[in-house]
Formats: sequence, structure tokens, C-alpha cells
Amino acid sequence: MKRIALLLCALFLAGCGSTSTTTAPTTTSQAVNTSVVYSTTAIGDIKSPVDLVERVLSDSWFYVVSQEGTIQQWSRDGRTKRTVLDVSSFTTFGGERGLLGLAFRNVDNEWQAILNRTNRDGHTEITITTVNDDGSFASPTSPGKVVLVIEQPYQNHNGGAVLVGPDNMVYIGMGDGGSADDPDRIAQDMSSLLGKILRINPSVAGGYSVPNGNPFISSPHPEIWSLGVRNPWRMTFDPHGTLWVADVGQNEWEEVTALPSDKNYPGGRGANLGWSAFEGSHAFNSDVTITNPVVPLFEYDHSKDRCSISGAAVGNNTTTPGRAGWFFFGDYCAGTVSAILTDGSTTIGEEEVASNLGNVVAVRATHKAMYILSADGKVREVVVTRS
Repeated sequence: MKRIALLLCALFLAGCGSTSTTTAPTTTSQAVNTSVVYSTTAIGDIKSPVDLVERVLSDSWFYVVSQEGTIQQWSRDGRTKRTVLDVSSFTTFGGERGLLGLAFRNVDNEWQAILNRTNRDGHTEITITTVNDDGSFASPTSPGKVVLVIEQPYQNHNGGAVLVGPDNMVYIGMGDGGSADDPDRIAQDMSSLLGKILRINPSVAGGYSVPNGNPFISSPHPEIWSLGVRNPWRMTFDPHGTLWVADVGQNEWEEVTALPSDKNYPGGRGANLGWSAFEGSHAFNSDVTITNPVVPLFEYDHSKDRCSISGAAVGNNTTTPGRAGWFFFGDYCAGTVSAILTDGSTTIGEEEVASNLGNVVAVRATHKAMYILSADGKVREVVVTRS
């Protein structure tokens, strides 16, 4: 792959779509011409940051994940930090490998941390461990119990996203396994977990069950929730249950797909995002046939030094005043962060948030603020004011 030499470049998702009609994502009445001013403030540094998440809204801290294999607990101003987990000895670090994602969930008043990392053999390993009331990890030098192991045929396109949905189930973004052009046509292959978004219910004792409502219950892998993704590095749910996927493209197109919830389940159930028949909305592998793929809500080409999308955050009136409902994402090569607004079916607003940020790895939000993570170690807070 052309971008393999760029650290993490293909990690930052993009997927695909087609020319068919998709179900409309969450609508918003937000006015596009609301005048805002963006700025960024550096609040701290950590080696190779890749993710930033909070555990509970009342916490006075959040957690920053290093690709090298550590997790730090930060005060919200970044002034106080402590390492709560170090699994570097259990992790293959380099390129698109390492500790890639973290999610928290509460089950029966017990906090769990779910990790997405590549193990010492270079394969994806999802693990689970418990978290103490003060936010420390019960086993600070262990990844915990193994939930799921997925073999990786190549070193890139490992995905990395892990998040807890509004149904308290765990969603995992799996890349297509790597190389380039989906050589094994694996993203549409239901006998593989690669190139898919998974939905599982992990056990704190290890292993998992398949939740009710998964759409492919009779397939070889009933864990599959959605298919046809290339490298979903970062995903997020908005307050309405829409699943936003920023999927890294191959050669020309980066894409954002919004998968709306229905009355029973969060977004994405049974969706086919089109890779590798399509890169974005553009035909790609002619030998791959797809029925009813989802059209991207937004896509952009590789002009202006752009190469690889890095999401994913949805603004609210606390994190980004005047920009509630806007979706924020970065580009790894261009060093920019942008935001888009949808009217429910198309993009009706687009604006640049920040530039000259180096290699943007992720854009993440807590309920109080929005942050930009860069490969140089900088963690910056996005500051929005109404003019």
C-alpha cells in the first residue's frame, strides 16, 4: 500500500458506498450560518496517542491511549497524569499495530475496560479487565481476559475502533486485513470477521455472547453487525444512536458514513458500506457485486495534500457551542480538522476547524470538550466561541 510508510496513515478509516439510496441519518435543525470561531489549546503530551475516552460524566478526568501500549488518566486540564495501564510487553507496536482502542462500560455496577490491540503475534486481540472506583485498573500490567482473537494476514488495516453503544453492547471496527485493494475480497466475505463492524456482549471472565438482534445470526459469524468497511479506525455514536463511521480510503477517496438507528437497535444493523466494490461512491473492484450498499454521507479526494481520514466526534453545545450535531474529523497528511453538517440525507455544511496540526491521528470528544490527537504526541482541546 502506498501509505504503509506513513505511521498510522491507513489506520484512519475510510470505506465505501454506491449510488443507491440510504436511510437518512439523524436530522438536525442547526443553522449552517451560525457564526463561530475555532481555536485550539495544547493541554498535554503523550507518546503516540491514538484514542481519548471518558468513563463516567461525573469524573474529573479522562483517559488517553498510547499506541505503544499504555493508558494514562488525565485531569481535564491535562495538568495531572498517571499511568493506569501498561501492556506494552503484550503488544506489537509499530506502523498500524499496537494498543489501538479503549472503551468503558458498566455492567451490574461494575466498570469494565475493553481493549483493542495487536498481540505479540500481530493479531487483533480484544480483552476485558475491571476498573476500580477511582479509575485505576484492577490489573495495571495485564490486558485482562481474552474476549476475541482475529488473525491478521498483513501488518496494516487492523482497524482499531472499540466503543460501547447505547444498548451497552460492544462494537468493534475491523479493517480488511491489509495489503492493498482488498486482495482476498474479504470485506464482503461473511466467513471472515475482517472488513466488518462487530457487535458482541463480552464477559468479564473472558469470551463473549452474540447479542439478540444481530442481523446475520445464521451466518458463519453472527458477531457481524455491518460489512464492507476498509479500515474503520474511529467510529462514534451520537445521542440519537446514529453510528458515524470514518473509513480510510484506498487511493483517491475518504468517506464518512452515518448509519441511523431504528426503533429497536443502534445504527448500522445489517448495513453494507460497499468496500471493495466501491471506494466511497466510486466503483473500485469490478469483480465484487453488492446488493444495496450504503452511500457515504460525505467524501473527499486526495487533493490539498489529503490522504487519510481520522475521525470521529459529534459536537454538542458544550463541546462545540453553536455546532451541536456537526461531525468532526481530521486528515492525517493535511494536518487539518474539518466539520460537516447533514440535513438528514446530504451534507449541507462544511467548514475547516483547524490546520497546521501535523499528522492528525484522531478527533475525540467527552461530554465536556473536544480534542485533537496528533502523532507528535500533542493533545489539543478545541475551543469554540460564538461571534
